[in-house]
Amino acid sequence: MSKRLVPDVHCHLESLADADVAIEEAVAAGVGPILAVGMESRSSARSLDLASRFPHQVLAGVGLHPSEIPALDDRALADELAFVEAQLHGATLLGEVGLDYKDAPDAHQRARQRSALATQLAWAARWRKPVSMHCRRAEREVLEFAAGFARDTGLGVNLHWFTHSTRLAGECADAGIFISPGPSILESAAQAAVAGAIDAEWLLLETDSPVVFGGSPARPAWARRVAVHLATLRGVPYEGLASQLQSNLSRYLGATV
Repeated sequence: MSKRLVPDVHCHLESLADADVAIEEAVAAGVGPILAVGMESRSSARSLDLASRFPHQVLAGVGLHPSEIPALDDRALADELAFVEAQLHGATLLGEVGLDYKDAPDAHQRARQRSALATQLAWAARWRKPVSMHCRRAEREVLEFAAGFARDTGLGVNLHWFTHSTRLAGECADAGIFISPGPSILESAAQAAVAGAIDAEWLLLETDSPVVFGGSPARPAWARRVAVHLATLRGVPYEGLASQLQSNLSRYLGATV
């Protein structure tokens, strides 16, 4: 089988103890580039460092993940956001950002998440950066944020692991929002069915490494396994899918690389 490259558009590469080895594995498996997203200042800084050391394989995102926000007091939250503002111009994308209402059970914390997301999206618009967005138990609001950003800026937005329903996938395509299925489609028939139905023009692919699937932490090299399965689900040749994914990645990133 050909080694045509497929991208991993959303992973936490800096969380792997052997990130350098993981990058080498990904290259050998025909995976690239790897978009390494940050969750707060420390992980974002590590992602930027990996991108500087592996400029041909790794692209870095900086951002404040919504699940980090409830544990931060107002001063710490301001400091984390200040880091994003200061570093975003040197990153490829904003991410991982979004809303997570599982980790924000009350109205006050949800309002803080929404405010932080709006602030970071404004910076992404200023610096002309695409966005990698997280969503859990806040689908309608995240879709509104994502659709508004895409409409107002013309920049790329990816809702990572957003394989909730074919209806929502259709709404994303209508709004010009990308979706990146991941290793969950190897285990879940329901999520695989959604991944198979995502509009081809708005399809990306991820591993969300090192999230555990099937008892093992995912790694960027798994993007190839996901792509092989996704091609089967969609009834298309692997080579054709890989080409589509790279074309979509270029549209998602726009003029940032």
